[in-house]
Amino acid sequence: MIEARGFPTEYGRGLLADLVDELGTYAVVAHPEPWAIIAPTLRRPPAVVISAGDLTPAHLDRLVAELPAVEAVVGVGGGTAMDSAKWVHGRTGASLFQLPSLPSVNACFTRMTALRDAGGVRYEGDAVPVRVLVDYDLIASAPAELVRGGIGDVLSCHTARFDWRIGADAGRDAPWDDEQAAMSLAYLDELESLSPQLAAGEDDGLRRLMECHRDIGWRCHELGHARFEEGSEHFFAYTFEEVTGRTIMHGELVTMGVLVMAALQGNDPSRPRRIADAARMRTALPDLGVTWDEVEATLHRLPTFVEEQGLWYSSANGLTVDDRVLDLARRALQVS
Repeated sequence: MIEARGFPTEYGRGLLADLVDELGTYAVVAHPEPWAIIAPTLRRPPAVVISAGDLTPAHLDRLVAELPAVEAVVGVGGGTAMDSAKWVHGRTGASLFQLPSLPSVNACFTRMTALRDAGGVRYEGDAVPVRVLVDYDLIASAPAELVRGGIGDVLSCHTARFDWRIGADAGRDAPWDDEQAAMSLAYLDELESLSPQLAAGEDDGLRRLMECHRDIGWRCHELGHARFEEGSEHFFAYTFEEVTGRTIMHGELVTMGVLVMAALQGNDPSRPRRIADAARMRTALPDLGVTWDEVEATLHRLPTFVEEQGLWYSSANGLTVDDRVLDLARRALQVS
């Protein structure tokens, strides 16, 4: 098991109900589904509940301007709720607590908010929560396939490490670090080990996955970058969002990117497929509500998107999307 460093984290059940007794006035930034589950368990309601969704700077600043004075802010939900709560904390100084409802992203363990700005993703801020609360009952209340999709931001180490090597060798990236790059492989080994437990809905599998997310968040801050964990697979996800004007669950979208880009990299594509299948993830396009036309449009846009957005150098740069590439992507996603 990964010996994680990072934000103080508590695992258990009924955690927010116990916490609110310690808080003063507090605000909640939440997605509606997990909040509907949590709200009836609280003995003292928040001063205000903010609906999480829009991550544009203008929208987030408007939320802050309308917020009453509070001593604490609690993020409840997925990555958008975590990132929105971080922004409120950074702008107001209110103490931050995070209650993730899914292991879909590592946003509860990272300091910056992933803003949607100028058609892309921009990271800003330096938020440190007092505590991250991982409530097994809350996460178990989510659809099982969404919990299993939480492997995406760890599985991404497979393709990101490959991209980091390309970028470092080209002199267009953070310098290569053997020790840190080796951690990508350690996370993948841990993920392959825990995936059957996660598929079975076991608490220990969830805890091990969250500890990977926790350590990755800490490592990103210590290194000053996330090259060991973020590469062309994430850039594929950002491009998909721009091309389609919508998104799907983050971990599933990133996993789609991993499967496609590993095939295009010639980078042992069987391993991420094996891990995703062991976790019983949804990867078939109809199950994800994605069409092949959307994937093809994403691939065609990807090389120009990464250049326009100034993203880290990766196997997406200079990619020529021809029939061979499209055939590799089809096979990676098992599209007939």
